[in-house]
Amino acid sequence: MDGRIEHGFRARFRALVGWTGSEDAVVEADRLVSEATAAAASEGTSPAHALARVWLRELAAAKSGRVEGSRASASGAPWVRFDEANLPRFLCDPSLGGLARWLRAAGYEARLAPGVPGHRLPDEALRRGLVLLTSEAEVLDRRIVADGSLVVVWVPSALTMAEQLHLAAVELGLTLREPRCMACGGGLVPTAKEAVRPRIPPRTAIWKDEYFVCAECDHLFWRGTHWERIAATLRRTVAA
Repeated sequence: MDGRIEHGFRARFRALVGWTGSEDAVVEADRLVSEATAAAASEGTSPAHALARVWLRELAAAKSGRVEGSRASASGAPWVRFDEANLPRFLCDPSLGGLARWLRAAGYEARLAPGVPGHRLPDEALRRGLVLLTSEAEVLDRRIVADGSLVVVWVPSALTMAEQLHLAAVELGLTLREPRCMACGGGLVPTAKEAVRPRIPPRTAIWKDEYFVCAECDHLFWRGTHWERIAATLRRTVAA
């Protein structure tokens, strides 16, 4: 497991250092991996957590232009910035179904492709114009990733759900949007209370007047304690 995680972060470091042009990419990537693994050993933390921390630090430095020799433009950078006119839509590998649900809660389309074999997911994402979220480090070695044809966020499965979400949000510059249905990703449509009254738990109907129905699966939602707990987690991870 640790070998695959190191392989993935080493590939990410090489791409980032190669873009800045400030160091020998292979040598610097090895140095950063060694720094993280030494920190993990001294702190008693897992290599995945230490490597993720170093990756986010280096990514933030490159984005802000603090890396010596970094280019003035983000053109060709190993990350993609999205805006309101070009929001990312995601395809997640089967191991990241939980992350897909949380991305939907953050307001993004996130899909699974259960009928597509794992080795075909990059091609499927490219065909559909989706950002691929994967826990498979080997995907980073694919030509369509190296040449920038496919946007990939590699998310180690050893990280917690909150850490996975934070890593993806930082890498892609995501912000919180109106939530979508966590189950299917459909948009939430405001609905009159009387139209759904038979479906509302009696105690909830006493104190809640605002309701939403998923446009895809017809699931009923309201801003209760569960909704607020999810919103608080999103503020800590995506908006942090």
